[in-house]
Amino acid sequence: MEKIKYILLVAIVLLASCNQSEDEETLLDQRKKKIETIAYERAFKVGVMPTMDCLPLFVMCDSVLYDTAKVDIRLKMYTSQNDCDTAIMRNKIQACVTDLVRAEYLKKKKKAPLQYMTETNASWKLLVSPNSGIKSLNDLGDKVIALNESSATWYYTGRVVDIGRPRYAVYGAAIGDVFLRLDMLLNKQMDGIWASEPQATQAKLKGNIVLYDTSADIFVPGAFVYVGKNDPKVSRVFEKAYDRAIDLINKNSVQYYSDIIKKYMKVDDNVIKALPKMKYKRISYPRQSNIKEALHIKPAQRK
Repeated sequence: MEKIKYILLVAIVLLASCNQSEDEETLLDQRKKKIETIAYERAFKVGVMPTMDCLPLFVMCDSVLYDTAKVDIRLKMYTSQNDCDTAIMRNKIQACVTDLVRAEYLKKKKKAPLQYMTETNASWKLLVSPNSGIKSLNDLGDKVIALNESSATWYYTGRVVDIGRPRYAVYGAAIGDVFLRLDMLLNKQMDGIWASEPQATQAKLKGNIVLYDTSADIFVPGAFVYVGKNDPKVSRVFEKAYDRAIDLINKNSVQYYSDIIKKYMKVDDNVIKALPKMKYKRISYPRQSNIKEALHIKPAQRK
């Protein structure tokens, strides 16, 4: 009997010890989560897209080209510029990649507190399905093109309509998600789409036709903006790291960073090898002529 009592006592002590250990572990986890939440709230959060104009940001963060004691940079990935815009309006991010048309729209219509940091090398290609019957810009009449409203792709749709002068209206379908837009073209659900790199090369390798390329255009709409009032000390560290990333990419080529491209943009080696030659520019404030041009949007008819 005494032996049974002893065993029960030991079991109770062990059980209490286990419960205490579990409670301590739970409390420790809660403290860790709280610390991480506070760190995240204080971090410099940057809205990015799975596109090549964001490569300097990916290289900068993955290679840690900045002093982590001075700034904690966190990348927030979005696949739709619309979601990035929502984050801007809700003060969820402190900077983001965008385009001048989009930025000016948000500033004028939504009163978004945006300040330009630099222009980027972002460009777009109009790709059409080989089954669409589109051979030239003149054939765009009565066709549906996937784009993003109040953006550079909206602007360029108006541009190609002016150039091609199709007989019938061109319809723009607002598809913000870059992956969904690509899938709709590949599945023949769209006559054409606007895509930037690497999605444009991905579509081209699948047999789709490049009808128009904006990369040689005088208008440079790619942009990177600060959101709200930025800390000058943080900005200096961030901009120095951004320029370092630019220099490294230009020195090594984009293919050198294939692992980073795969990680963030979800493409394979064949797409990366086929990417066009790209030259990135160090921080350069957008030209006033480009900002002014971004205000003149001649949209396609909505669908």
